[in-house]
Amino acid sequence: MADIMAMAKKMHWTTSTIFGTVFLIIGLIGNTLSLLVWNRKSMQSSTGYYLIAQAIADITVLVFFYLTDSIKMIDPAITTSYAYGVFFAYIGYPVFFLGVVVSIWMTVGVTVDRYIQVCWIHRAKAFCNRKRAFVGIGLITGLCFIVNLPHFKTFYAIPASDRQPSDNAFAFTEFGAGEGSMRYEFWVHCIVLVLVPWFTIFVLNLLIIHRVVKTNQKMSAGKTLKGKDKTRRAENQLTRLLLIVTFTFLVLIALQCITQCFYMLKPKSANLQLVDEAFSVAKLGVVINSSINFFLYCLSGQRFRRELFNLLHLLKSKEDESSIIHNTDSSASTASFSLNKSSKYVVSNTTSAV
Repeated sequence: MADIMAMAKKMHWTTSTIFGTVFLIIGLIGNTLSLLVWNRKSMQSSTGYYLIAQAIADITVLVFFYLTDSIKMIDPAITTSYAYGVFFAYIGYPVFFLGVVVSIWMTVGVTVDRYIQVCWIHRAKAFCNRKRAFVGIGLITGLCFIVNLPHFKTFYAIPASDRQPSDNAFAFTEFGAGEGSMRYEFWVHCIVLVLVPWFTIFVLNLLIIHRVVKTNQKMSAGKTLKGKDKTRRAENQLTRLLLIVTFTFLVLIALQCITQCFYMLKPKSANLQLVDEAFSVAKLGVVINSSINFFLYCLSGQRFRRELFNLLHLLKSKEDESSIIHNTDSSASTASFSLNKSSKYVVSNTTSAV
């Protein structure tokens, strides 16, 4: 058991410090590029607004995972700081879980928006617009914040005068250590806020795929062989995209959810410290999920790749233009300096001659 515990701690340290830092950097770059691409005029749509909100939520998850988990493993002494205790208890811990829940439900928002556009074509214009998207994003964020409120009461900060110098500056509140927190984490957070969204996404994606296949079958009757082949490729690309997004979400979230539920149930036969370490490792799945959406877009979205290339080309053109202007200004300044110097030399020689 001691060897298993040592391995679990080593895995926790590795996932938090090394992998956590790597995915933080990758995710910040990827989500920032996603924000820039989805915010381009040619990409603005109700779906794009949901994806922008999801990218912001994913950035929140990455940053606060690093601040609440990775940094504790990199510098364990920071947990004894009262300032960090206040941050962790009242900001870091609850905001991390808020970001996780908002990101998950933004995926639901994207799926519902896509379902309406594919399956309710005649109602898409009324429901899938900028105003409705902002209302949906606001409702999702507001409801997730309300449901996440118990996480703001899970920990409390401990002043230095009330503990030993080597003790952590934060601890569970009476609610956080009690049965109420266990029931909340299991029934509300794990079941309602994680499993229900995934089931919703899975079912809606199946309906979308079914509708697309059925529509293409009707349209292919009057098409040439080349047209049928093109339709089949488009159909396969959409199917692949939906399945990749859905099952990537499933795999990465499922392990975290299972270990969290097991940890919150606190079975007497289990080594709770070992389960706690396993839960910390499983949280990396949430971090990876928040880091790779950009690559999924690039992998399966031809239009996204085209807009990304256009964006990068535009940024490079602006950089080159700025460099040319800078060089021109430098050359002009040098020429002006040389002219002034020459003028002074001519005036000096003329004065001497007189």
